[in-house]
Order: sequence, then C-alpha cells, then structure tokens
Amino acid sequence: MYSNESKRGFSILDLIVKIIFAALFIFIIIWLFNKKVPNMKPFYSNQFRENIKYMQEAGEAYFTDDKMPTADGESVRLSLAEMEKLNLVIPFVDKDGNACDVNSSYVSITKLDEERGYELKTNLVCGSESNYTIKSLGCHNYCPQAMNGGQCPECNCENEDKCTAAKITEYQYRKLVKGAHTKYTCAKGYKLKGSNCIKVVLKDSKSAIVTKTDTKTYVKPATVVKGDSKLKQLTTVVSTKTETKDATKGTKTETKDATPKSESIDANKGTKTETINATSKTETKNATPGTKTETKSATATQSPYTCVKQRTENRCTTYPKQVAYSCDCGTRYVNGMPTYTCNTCYKTVQETSCKDVVVSYNATCYTTKYSCPSGYTLSGQTCSRSVTTYSCPSGYTLSGTKCTRSYYTCPSGYTLSGSKCSRSVAAYSCPSGYTLSGTKCNRTTYTCPSGYTLSGTKCNKTVTTYSCASGYTLSGTKCSRQVKSYSCPSETDVKEGSGANLKCYQLISGSVSYKCDSGYKLNGTNCVKTEKVSTTTKECKTKGYKLEGDKCNLYTTKKIKATAKKVNSSYYKYIWSRKTSVAGYTATGKTRTVKGEEICK
Repeated sequence: MYSNESKRGFSILDLIVKIIFAALFIFIIIWLFNKKVPNMKPFYSNQFRENIKYMQEAGEAYFTDDKMPTADGESVRLSLAEMEKLNLVIPFVDKDGNACDVNSSYVSITKLDEERGYELKTNLVCGSESNYTIKSLGCHNYCPQAMNGGQCPECNCENEDKCTAAKITEYQYRKLVKGAHTKYTCAKGYKLKGSNCIKVVLKDSKSAIVTKTDTKTYVKPATVVKGDSKLKQLTTVVSTKTETKDATKGTKTETKDATPKSESIDANKGTKTETINATSKTETKNATPGTKTETKSATATQSPYTCVKQRTENRCTTYPKQVAYSCDCGTRYVNGMPTYTCNTCYKTVQETSCKDVVVSYNATCYTTKYSCPSGYTLSGQTCSRSVTTYSCPSGYTLSGTKCTRSYYTCPSGYTLSGSKCSRSVAAYSCPSGYTLSGTKCNRTTYTCPSGYTLSGTKCNKTVTTYSCASGYTLSGTKCSRQVKSYSCPSETDVKEGSGANLKCYQLISGSVSYKCDSGYKLNGTNCVKTEKVSTTTKECKTKGYKLEGDKCNLYTTKKIKATAKKVNSSYYKYIWSRKTSVAGYTATGKTRTVKGEEICK
C-alpha cells in the first residue's frame, strides 16, 4: 500500500512562503554590498605575502653584526637585485607569473637609538601590488660585543637593575632551495620593466634658439671739471663686511678596497658513474665435428609410349513429338450465355535428348625414372648422403673447423655493459660561487664597512660635497668672503671714481662742473645711457619638450611584451635556531647571542 501523504501536492501557501524568503535573502545581500566592507585584497595575495616573508627572512639572515649601521638614524639598504645576485633569494614572480621590480624592492635596516635598537623594513613591488613590513629587532639581538660575552653600552642593551635575562646562543642554518621562475628579456634598445619592454623614441624635434630684445641702462660716474676751483681731498671711508651664501651641493663616490674573507664548507657528497672502454680479446678453439644427412630431390627422366585411354562425351538424339495447343477459339452461347471457348489441336515438333557416354581413344603416355648425382643414394624421389658437420658453442663463430669469439673484459671493480666498463665513484659538488678543493668548497667573499655598497672587490659610498666660487671660503655648508665698501665723508662736495679708486673732495673756493662722454646724459653726478640689447638664449617653451643642445626634443615611450622564458634557479634559505641541529639544514658556523625570558624583581 502507498501512503497518501507522500503524494500530497505543492500548495500555494508553500510557494508564497518560499518567495518571501527568497526576496528577503536578496534584500540582505544587496544591503551588505552597499555597506563599507573591509578590504579583502590581502586575502587574494598569498603569493605576495609569501614573497615578502622570504625577503624578510633572507634580509634578517644577511644583516649580521659586521653589516649593521652604527650611528643613530643610519640605514643600510639591500635591493632585491643585490639579494638575487648574492643568491639570498630566487627571482620573485607575482600571482600572474610576472617578475617583481628588483630595483624598487629592498630590505633595509635602520638604527633608531640606544633604547629602541634596530628596525628592519621589507619593501616589495610586484606588478600592481606593493607593500612593506616593519620588524623591530631590538638592540640585544645585534650587539657587536655580545658574541664574546661583553656588554653593549652603545645600544643600551642592559635593562634596569630590576630585571635580568639569561643569554641564549642561537645557531644559523641554511638549506639549498630549488625552484623555477619566469625570466624576461628584451630586444636590443629596450629596457626591461616588470614583464614589459620599454623604449624611449624621438617623436618630434624643433630649434631651441630664442632671441630676446631688452632695454639696458648703463650708468657711470661723470667726469669732474674742476676749472679754477680749489679742492681739499678727504680720506675715503673703507668698511668691511662678511658676505655669506649657501655652498654648491654635489655628490662624489668614495671607493676603497673591500675586505676579503675566505669561507670553507664541506662539499656535497654524491655518486657518479665512471665509464671506460672495455678491453677487447679474441678466443679460438676447434669446432665440434658431427654428421648429418643431406637430402635433395632426385632428377626425373620421362620415356613416351602409346596407350589406350577413355573419356566421357555428351551425345544428343533428335525425334518427333506430338504437342497439344488451343485452336478455333471464339464466343459461343452455352445455356443462353455467351462464352469464349477453344478447341484442342495437335502438332508435331522435333525434340532433342542428350546423355554422357564413355568412349576409348589412343594417347601417348610417359614412363618416369629418377636418378641421383654421384655419392647420393636414391630413395623414392629423394637423393640422400651423409656429410661431416662442425658446430660451435653459443657466442662463437664457425670458421672452417675452428670456433672463434670476441669478448670484452673490465678491470676489477668495473661492470661490463656492451663494450664499456662502468663503476660508481664518490663525487663532490659545490654550490654556485664556490670552488671545489678535495672534499671542501672554498670561496672568497668581500665585506664593506657600514654605509658602503659592495661592487666586485670595491666598496663604494656616495658622499655629499660642497664647493664655493673663486674668492669664497667654505665653512660647513656655507661660502663666505670679506667684502670692502668705499664711501665719502658727509662733508664731501665732489666725488671722483668708484670702488677702490673713489676720491672724495671738499670744495674750498670756486665751483666744479660735470661732463659725460658722447651718447650719455648727465644725471646729477652720473652719466646715464639707455639702449636696446638683443640676447640669444636656449629654451623650450612647449610643454613636454626637453632641451638637448640646440634642439627641443619630444620623446614618447614604446611598450611591448617582454620575451618570457622559464628558468630553473636555486638559493639558500637561512634560519636561526637554538637547536644544535635542524633536519634538512646545514650549519653555517655563525652564532648569535640573544636574551631569554626576563625575570624582574
């Protein structure tokens, strides 16, 4: 039996309730989307977060005591390009497989002050994503003297007398990590930027020569005409003042030899297959004799003779035969009804009958005889004889009554494979940058003092320089010089000359006058001349144009996709641990002392 409830229909009430719930759900979704929700972008950048984490770990391992800044506010920066060159990290790619910006991405460490210690900043730029992290390292992690158990007063590592902390030694380990990344290259003339190739091309060029006409006024002292006047020369007043201006700021690169440091680690032990040619030898011995029966078909010879043979022939006989047929056909009335009827007539036809009969006839027959070559015995239609045979063991080749073979031998410890001898031997290999010497890997590294950047075997540092114009004296960032000024006393009536040649006179009697050279007009005791002067300058008035020599050039940027190629690479991952061994890692030999848990009283 079936339950009636299981077949109950879908009611209108159920439909209305479901429509109400669906509308309510849609309304809540729309309301949530109109609200300000937290930025979810960080959840979509797992690759970016992993990359910045690896950069931070590699930077923290790199900045050991000898690479730390010493002065408050001083920073040491290591770009991603330098980190890749030092094999601290492999080239990074973003979530889309594009290379990160190796110049804008960096790790820097800054000494804050004695109390706060150091700050490690990791900045990463990958395509459209960019961000940075800040990690406070605490001065006690990087005390130069802590390695020897000394104190660190320069960074105030000691706490107040109320608290003490045990010193713990940490060991540095590393392991070789292999991976693959996308390498981008550009055609000649292009510069790589991210996953694109950029080239600046000249779009337009125009003359940069500009001629200007200005009005210029020339002023010079008028010539004194003394006539019959009587003058008394007064002492010229000389005053001195210091003229100061900012020095011209510039930079220069200071270079010194980097400090070489030899490093030796155990080579990676492995095995390799050593192969040499096997020694070829030839061995000969007597073949084993035996017998076998050699057979061939006998030669057949036929002789003709007359014989009687029989054959079957088909023979036929013709005879007359009566055959009935319809004739005299027409319509007749039978019982008053018209009926079509025919009579039966007969005619004679020739009929043929055939049958097979056996007949005899004379034919030519042949008698066959068989014969064999000399030395053979006839048996039926086969000729046979016994012959001597020679045989060789497997691997030998029969030559007459001799058996020969060629084979190869190997020295002791080798395994024969075809014509080659091979064996497994110990092989040692070194990471990139190291040189193998026996079972050791050696390399020479170079370090620079704080503030310098390593370039090959040289340490470079850009320093700020200041310079002054001729006649000035440099003092810090200022240029100064002593300037003398000349003037006349208040009782002066007549002035003649200027500067160091200034002469001052007091009129005792008579009068004086002034005159000017041709083209000048007298104005008080000075001669003034105004004229138009044309000057030629070089400048670009159109926005976007760049002055280059006598030309104003407009450039445009051409961008194409870079050629992508998957390449394999490897780098060392560094960690610090308090354990004396870490699975999968190799000790570098470096240690550092850190403070343990503080105990305060």
